[in-house]
Amino acid sequence: MKIFIYKLLIILFFTSTTNSAQELVAEKGSFGIDAKNKIIVWHVFNLDSILKVSKNIKSIKFNESFRVQDLSTKNLSYTNSISLSNGNSYKLYISKLPIIHLDVNPSELNSRNKILGSFTFFYKTRFLQSHLGIRYRGNLSLSFSKKSFDLEFWKDKVLKQSKDVKFEGLRSDDDWVLDAMFNEPLRLRSFIAANLWTQIHKPYYKSKEPEAKSGFGVKYVEVFKNNEYYGVYQLSESVDRKQLKLKKSKNKTIYGELYKADSYEGGPSFEKAPKEYSNLLGNWNGWAMRYPFIDNQPNWKNLAEFSNLVVKEPDDYFIKNIATNFNITNAIDYYLFVNILGATDNLGKNYYLAKYTKNEPYFIVPWDLDGSWGVIQEGKEQYNTDKILDNGLLRRLIVTNPDNYKQKLKNRWSELRLKEFSDKNLFAKIDEIYTQFSEERIYEREFLVWQNKYTKISKEKHYQHLKWWLEKKLNFLDNYFNNL
Repeated sequence: MKIFIYKLLIILFFTSTTNSAQELVAEKGSFGIDAKNKIIVWHVFNLDSILKVSKNIKSIKFNESFRVQDLSTKNLSYTNSISLSNGNSYKLYISKLPIIHLDVNPSELNSRNKILGSFTFFYKTRFLQSHLGIRYRGNLSLSFSKKSFDLEFWKDKVLKQSKDVKFEGLRSDDDWVLDAMFNEPLRLRSFIAANLWTQIHKPYYKSKEPEAKSGFGVKYVEVFKNNEYYGVYQLSESVDRKQLKLKKSKNKTIYGELYKADSYEGGPSFEKAPKEYSNLLGNWNGWAMRYPFIDNQPNWKNLAEFSNLVVKEPDDYFIKNIATNFNITNAIDYYLFVNILGATDNLGKNYYLAKYTKNEPYFIVPWDLDGSWGVIQEGKEQYNTDKILDNGLLRRLIVTNPDNYKQKLKNRWSELRLKEFSDKNLFAKIDEIYTQFSEERIYEREFLVWQNKYTKISKEKHYQHLKWWLEKKLNFLDNYFNNL
């Protein structure tokens, strides 16, 4: 064990000794220095091992040496900030989270096309450096001061050929999202929700595609942009054909399909199903085509027929055909999931509709889950806990009750309430992140650089509101499903 600790310290640090005083040297990429806000964030994976052999730390070398102003090293921890000086006073935070640096020309950065930037990532002992394409992402979130980003990793900065990058616990791919979570004051709702969905729901075809996911993986990171601290972000996998393992089209025959619920035009909410569509356009009825494009053109025929089944066909025809056109298990889980979250923005928008292969049913994949558990998408607190959320598809399944659908819905609710949806499990997940972010001063440094009218309210009040809202919502849903 002592040999392992020694090797770890050699990898992480070079420690010099002068008259028994020590200087720690931080690994390249493991830190960020924000000269504007006078803070340093430093990722150290095993701080206890460092302190065991470094008893008299007088300075820490980042790009340059910083003197430790508090001569006692007992405050060198994840849960304290300490004062450093290089002639100017800085506050040092030691972080367990990965550190990301983005360098990009701010005058060129936009939401339409990716521009060249550089990227570094440091976690544990791994340092990654790459060129990438970067753009702002989102719709409403574009109005927020803390921006979210779409990333695409490139092999070089000339040809801009994409390359796959893997992050621990997540997939290997070229496309990634950095979600700012600016409108979610506790920075935990979307993270817990994304993990909750993949826990409760697996692709029905997983025996054929063991690597298929029902949603997207997420990881917390801390980001510096152009050497300015940008706070905690959610690093997210993308939802695409590769993630879901949808079958590729062959010889102009459509197999797998993927559509994004992109706008409130009535299609994604299954309130409108126009007969007309154009295969010259990538958008139709509120949907955006993601896959496939045959000869560089979308094909809306299958989705138009499915929309017509849900919106316009008589009840007897709907009852007879819905199970072969939409996966019922997925409909049940998504209905329960959206309602336990109170995710008002995820029924007519902000989800994906997919099909594994031809002659198979459609299914839903959630996306953008920040407007949940007592806040709406702009970040405003909501207090309504006694409302059932649905759309034209989910509502019609309950009204027509094909193959005893309502009883299956009730049974699934009871099953989930014993485990993933139990009070104990849900509140434990909330408390775990809230406690970590509080004790490790992540909230402190996040709100030091980012403020809006919602974050000006204390984090304690936001925490109490979340727990109050969820408790009320669970009681309401228990009563609702008991009486369905």
